Amino acid sequence: MSKNTMEKLDISLGGRSYPLTLSPDEVDVVQEAAKAVEAQIAQLKSQYAISDRIDLMAMAALQIAVQAQASGKSPKSQATAETSWPSEQIEHLLQRIQSAL
Repeated sequence: MSKNTMEKLDISLGGRSYPLTLSPDEVDVVQEAAKAVEAQIAQLKSQYAISDRIDLMAMAALQIAVQAQASGKSPKSQATAETSWPSEQIEHLLQRIQSAL
């Protein structure tokens, strides 16, 4: 994949911006995942007295992972239509995010 086909995207999670370089095919998947995480963070904030950003992000990630394991499917944004996310693609994106940090 050439660098010309890559897109730069800033994702906001828990009040922090994370710059990513993605293929056009990955952009929608990453945006949907970020929406799911932000929705989970908002839900946690409204239900519990958690104010630490790191704690909120960790608990949101844990809840999304538990939901994915329990359903046998990948996490879905509550605000969007259902999307099927291949686990291999998610693993690849997680590795790329980790290397960017």
